[in-house]
Formats: sequence, structure tokens, C-alpha cells
Amino acid sequence: MTADSQSALSVILHMMGAISLLLWGSYTVRTSMERALGARLNQLLSTLSRSKFKAVIGGAAVAMMMQSATATILLSTELLGAGAISLVTTMLIVLGADLGSAMATRILFLDLSLLPPALLVVGMLLYRSAYTWRIKYFGRIVIGLGLMLLSIQLMKQITAPLANSSVPTEWLLVLQSLPWLSMLLTAIVTWLFHSSVAIVLVIASLSQTGVIDAELFIPMLLGVNIGAGLIALPMVARSTPEAKSAVITNIIIRSILAVALFFSTALWIYLLPSLSAEPGAQVIMLHITFNAMLLVLFLPFTSIIVNKTLAWIQSRDSKTMDPLSAKAGSGLDPALLKKPELAISCARREAYRLGDITETLFSRALEMFQAEDQSEIERFIEIDREINARNRAIHQYLSEARRNVSDQADEKALDKILHFASTMENIGDTISHNLSRLAGKRLGRGVAFSPEGLDEITNIHNQVLTLLDTEINSFASNQSTKPKKTRKMVDYIRQLCNESIARHRRRLSDHKLSSMGSSSIHQDAVRDLLQIALLLEHTPSVD
Repeated sequence: MTADSQSALSVILHMMGAISLLLWGSYTVRTSMERALGARLNQLLSTLSRSKFKAVIGGAAVAMMMQSATATILLSTELLGAGAISLVTTMLIVLGADLGSAMATRILFLDLSLLPPALLVVGMLLYRSAYTWRIKYFGRIVIGLGLMLLSIQLMKQITAPLANSSVPTEWLLVLQSLPWLSMLLTAIVTWLFHSSVAIVLVIASLSQTGVIDAELFIPMLLGVNIGAGLIALPMVARSTPEAKSAVITNIIIRSILAVALFFSTALWIYLLPSLSAEPGAQVIMLHITFNAMLLVLFLPFTSIIVNKTLAWIQSRDSKTMDPLSAKAGSGLDPALLKKPELAISCARREAYRLGDITETLFSRALEMFQAEDQSEIERFIEIDREINARNRAIHQYLSEARRNVSDQADEKALDKILHFASTMENIGDTISHNLSRLAGKRLGRGVAFSPEGLDEITNIHNQVLTLLDTEINSFASNQSTKPKKTRKMVDYIRQLCNESIARHRRRLSDHKLSSMGSSSIHQDAVRDLLQIALLLEHTPSVD
């Protein structure tokens, strides 16, 4: 191996390490922000979506806080699926998020040499001395920001010697002679790394140290902006057509603008000095300019484009509302969407069907613990998929119906149906995710519940089933369950759960082998059954 190849390998490894540090810092900031302020961020987006301007500002603000436009896009599509915001508002939040993410790169690229160690120290002190979980997450956020800034400093140090090196000359000449290839490769890399912020900062660092010039970083930057739109696409593959249309519209308009600017590269090279004097800052400012142009140029046409995209998706997607309703035997009638009372009645009948399927699934849930093969457990997961499909259909149907609702009573009835349907889905998820996992664990270990333990779990299960049946029948009969009665049933179930765990622990102290083998499974199953009862405690019926 020659000295040049060794040098190239060393640079690549150090650069990959710096990029990994940047991605880890970004991930830490994003996940900590979601856990510390997830509900508040949702509320912020929902509140600010009341006007076009506020929707854009809200998307930009949340993206800057989370250091991720993709995370903000996913939050907005969740609100869209829940019927809290409209499709056009979601698209405005997406455009704002793209601009906010671009502005975040400018802040991160500032020369703040003393800030990274200071942030790391402060973040660690917050994390180690915190008395509440929220302060711990704030400490993680500060640590993540420190890691991101530190990684940028490392990238600048790593790329500085390359300006006077002959190692990268050949591949740089190839990319510069084929700008369309550099744009394509950078789009793919951005999608693979799932972070446009990271790739933009890498390009800025290479430009700042003189490794690449404007003729190369302009197509690369355009590729980043195309790849940034692609990141969210696999994440909404199973979402509603509206969510997919928002993401696909974003990809379309970003690609249109990127191609337009690609053919005007010479003009942008001429304009770059007016954006900034420093090469690295030129990359950042061009990135911000791209997303600002995206907002200004396409804002007037957002509604037209996103609705056209939605129509196209609905004509091709096998998971649109009508096929889904037909597959699930749904009574949802699109022709009644403009008649709120009739639409709510349709949705209510479909929600009852959803409850009936959930009750059937739960009534047979304990059969999973007698399964002799994993395929028997998988059958229960298939039923939960049908529950999820029906819940999505109800939410999609009522999000459309909500546009024609003006009466407060209808609005209240609509919300109660959504709440009921979501509760049924949560119960199905608890069965398919939690109880099925425990059943699989029991099967893998080859253990069984003790006769006493099985009797206790069966008794708790039957009590929860009675509660579920009561709540579903109350929903179907359009009568409210008496809160005291429900609370009394839940308290009794809680008592049974506590007594079961106490008896189980006594059996463990007596060294009963059957109880020892299934110890964690027994206790977790009891807690999951109690969790289902707690979900039912606050399930409203439709007045």
C-alpha cells in the first residue's frame, strides 16, 4: 500500500468517524426533544396551523429545535392522520420545516470553538444531577448539540490538509466533469445517512478548506435537497394517502427546483459572492436560499399540487379508503361525507365493528399461551392488522367529514368515535405486541404457567373481557357507561392483579419450579391485562 493510499484511507476513516459523531449528536437531540417535549411540539404545530403564515413558522421552529425536517414532517403527518390539521396545512408545515432545518445548519456552522466543550460539560452536569426525567432529557439535548459542533470542528481539521493534497484530485475531476453524477450520488448519500444537515455541513467543510469549489458543491447541494425529500418516503409507506401525498409533493417540488437551478449553475456561481465571502458559508447560504425559494415559489400553488398528488395516489394506491373499506367490510360511505350526521352514523357503525373484532381477539388472547408453534401466535397478529386497517379507515373518513361539521354536538360525537376507535387499536396493539411477545417467550423457553398462576390470569382476563364487553355495548347502544361502575370494575381488576403478583411471589419463595420458569412472563402478562383495563376506564361512548 502506497503512502498516498494510506493517507486517503486515514482521511476517509477519520471523516466517517466525524460524520458518525455528527449523526449521533443529531439523533440524540431529536429523540430527546421528542421524549421531553413530544406532546408540546404536537400542540405547538396544531396551534400554529390556524393560518398559513403561522403554519410555516411553526414548521420552521420545530425543525430548528429538533435539528431535523424529517422528524417535523412525520409529526405533522401524524396530526394529519388524526384529523387535527388539513392536508394543505401539513404541506405548509413541511415547507417551513425544510427552511428551518436549513437555517439550523447556519447556526451549527458558526465558528464557536469554545462552545462544544462547554455544552458537553453543562449537558453532563444536567444529566447526572437531574431530579426529573425532563431535565435529564434537556441534558441529553445539550450533549447532542455539543457533539454536533465538535464533529464540525473535526471535519474542518480533517479536510484542511486535503486542499494541498493530490490524493482527491482524480475523483474530484471526475465529479466536476459529470455534475449530474455528483448530484445523483449526493442525493443517494443523503437518503442513506437520513440527515441533510450532516451532508450539508460536510460539503461546507470541504468547501471552507478549499477541497471543492462552487462548480462542484452547487450540484452536490442540489442533490442533498433532493435526497432530503426522499428520507421521509419509506416512513410514510403505510400511512394514509394524505400523508403520502404531502411527502411526495415535497419530493416533486424539490426536484423541480433542483433541476431548474442545475441548469443555471453559472448564474449561481456569479451570485455566490453576494451571499457570503467565505466558501463554507456560501454553501450554507445557498442551501437556505434554495429552501426559501421553494417556499416563495410554490406557496401559491401548494393546494393545487398536493391535491393533484393525492388524486394520483388514490387512483393507484391499493390502500386508499374505498378498497380498505371493501376489504374490511366497512360501512363507510364516501357519498355521505357532506352530510355530517349520516357520516358520523356510518363511522359509528364501523367503530362498533372494530370493537367487535377487538373483543373477539381479546377473548381468545390466552390461547396464545397454549400455542405449540409460532405460526399460531402469528394468526393473532394478523387480526390486529385488520384492527389497525379499520382504525385508519375511520380516522381518514372522519378527517374528511370534519370539514363539513359546524355543529358542536356533531364535533363532540366525532371526537368520541375517534377516541373509541383509537382505544380499540391500542388494545389490539397491546395483545399483538406485548402478549404475543410473552407467548413467544414462553414458547421459546418451553415453560408453562403453574395451575394456580394460570387460574389467576384467566380470572383477570375474564374480568377485563367483561369490562370490554360493557364498554362496547354502551358505545353500540349510544348510552354513556356510568363512571362509578367502570371505576369500580377497574379497581376490582387492579386488586386481582396485585393479589396475583403477591401470590406468585409467594410461590417463588416456596421454590415452585413452574412459577420460577414463568416468573417474568406471569408478571408482565398481569400488567398488560391491567393496562387494557386502564385503557377502557376512560373510553367514552357517543351521546
